[in-house]
Amino acid sequence: TMVRIHKSGVRAVAWLAAVACLAACNVPSDVDLPVSSEQPSDLTALAPTDLPPQPKTLIVCVGDEPESLYLYSPLRLYGDASRETDTVLQAIYDGPFDLLGYEPQATILEKAPHLDDGDARLEAVSVREGDVYLNPETLQPDELGYGKRYLPSGCSDLVCGQEYQGGQVQMDRMVVDFHLLPNVRWSDGQPLTAGDSVFSFSLDADAATPTSKYLVNRTFSYEAVDDRTVRWTGIAGFLDPEYASNFWSPLPRHVLGAIPVAELAENESASLRPLGWGPFVLESWQPGVEIILHRNPEYFRAAEGLPPIEFLVYRFVGGQTNAGVQQLLTGECDVLDETALSDADLPELVEQANAGRIRLLSTPGPLVERIEFDLAPVAAAFNPVALADTRRALAACLDRQAMLDEVLFGLGAISNTYLPPSHPLAAADIAGVTYDTMAAEALLDQVGWVDDDGDPNTPRLAQGVSGVPGGTPLSLSYLAEDDPFHRAIAERLQSDWAACGIDLQVELRPAAELLAPWPDGPIFGRTFQTAGWSWLGLGSPACEVFASWEVASNDNPYGSNASGFRNRDYDQACAASLLGLPGSEATAAAARRTQEIIAEEIVALPLLARPRLVATSPQVCGVSVDASSPSQLWNPESWDLGEACAPAP
Repeated sequence: TMVRIHKSGVRAVAWLAAVACLAACNVPSDVDLPVSSEQPSDLTALAPTDLPPQPKTLIVCVGDEPESLYLYSPLRLYGDASRETDTVLQAIYDGPFDLLGYEPQATILEKAPHLDDGDARLEAVSVREGDVYLNPETLQPDELGYGKRYLPSGCSDLVCGQEYQGGQVQMDRMVVDFHLLPNVRWSDGQPLTAGDSVFSFSLDADAATPTSKYLVNRTFSYEAVDDRTVRWTGIAGFLDPEYASNFWSPLPRHVLGAIPVAELAENESASLRPLGWGPFVLESWQPGVEIILHRNPEYFRAAEGLPPIEFLVYRFVGGQTNAGVQQLLTGECDVLDETALSDADLPELVEQANAGRIRLLSTPGPLVERIEFDLAPVAAAFNPVALADTRRALAACLDRQAMLDEVLFGLGAISNTYLPPSHPLAAADIAGVTYDTMAAEALLDQVGWVDDDGDPNTPRLAQGVSGVPGGTPLSLSYLAEDDPFHRAIAERLQSDWAACGIDLQVELRPAAELLAPWPDGPIFGRTFQTAGWSWLGLGSPACEVFASWEVASNDNPYGSNASGFRNRDYDQACAASLLGLPGSEATAAAARRTQEIIAEEIVALPLLARPRLVATSPQVCGVSVDASSPSQLWNPESWDLGEACAPAP
């Protein structure tokens, strides 16, 4: 299930127990059974094929146990098992959207709205002093006031913005209509209506619900037009590039409506036994062991024979290396979710897949690992990576293809921009810096980093490098999270850069320590030289992470720009990308320009798009991986196993 916040067992055991009891239990003396004194003359043995078939059960192994299944629980949103929770919720809620190929695909709606179809549109609206609008300079909801910048109707760029001088002004806002499919029902048989989505919005908007309020604060109204139609209206000036998914995932008002909002996160009906409309219904939850679900007879796609599986079991295997892989090999799991896999499992997964013992499904994902350069250090006497040519030489000294092959066994993909290569707005023709050590060494010589002794084991020295004292060795520090992936990346960096006369000192720390906000964290506090981390590239490009207005400082301690990069042309392109009409050529061109500037200036060095992985037994079919889906197990209604999965002759 995809929710916008910025989305069998007990019965099977009982059935088997009953069969066992009929075969082996003594009948109580006070029960009368009909007994015939006549024996049939022709006794025929009951053939195994005459026994009732066992219910089709599929076992999914996930990492940690979900802490709550309530959509707006802080445990579900921010807890350690948030990804596992989303995986389980795929079976309880089918949608309301599946995010596939970076685009929302409607499940319980007639379609995803689009500006070209009329169910999404712009309308001019009168705005006066004190009204809420999106401030184009801060990109935050604000109250219109004298001297503040705004975008008049027809304008979607800071260049044509104006300063408010009083009175009424015309601005644009978005209106989007969502139409539910007919006959979608909750698993208790009650109709699912537009009012259930509005009820969900009211819960998300409530101050007692600890959600981010990003979209709530940018919403002018959210209303049910009729039983099957919901209308979202944004605040003036907010042209949301992700408008097509601004539909709040319904919650059952007839079950939860009488419960105080502040109590819902602890209420069993919301957190432990949520009512859904999806292919499965939660049957039991054995803490620390597993969650068991059974087929939903009210599922709106039941007439299609979905789901083929009668019972679905989510088993918790923890994060211990190889634990999930071994259970897959022994048949204790049929499907191994990415939450039960670690970077250290990759060698074993590849080996077992090559041997045909398991199926390994993989696709390059939206997480792009990159090297961040500190371009505005806080307290350093000089900055060895201040010059773009030095950073360009560092890039040319790095063999990213070898890194992909060695660290990720060829899975994933090389990324040349801050967006993953599969993103629809990724500039595919930006080639990145070519691996060429001879060209890199010539460039270092030109900058003034000189190999004065010819010894490959000693770093180059500064001789005329702008801003760097003469004789300073080209020695850099590298900060990253202490995990197997970054340890492997660090080893490759050290090896490749040493070949160009660059010394690299590696320091690996816990993620919470690295990512602490300004001024305490070494990355956002800008006390590093190079840092390795992964950034998520979903939805509209997050160009603001290199924008001047996001540089972390005392005035902006939670700024997301860790590099300190400041560039007026970049800021204008980023603002145009964020403020422009979604889907327009101008907006796409602005997003492309941000990627060009980052590539030209080598503000950061993109490395790899990390792979999304799912492993299954050879008897499972229907599992499909996607780069952008929040969970790789997004379509449990389509899974099957056994003879149904045999290849056609």
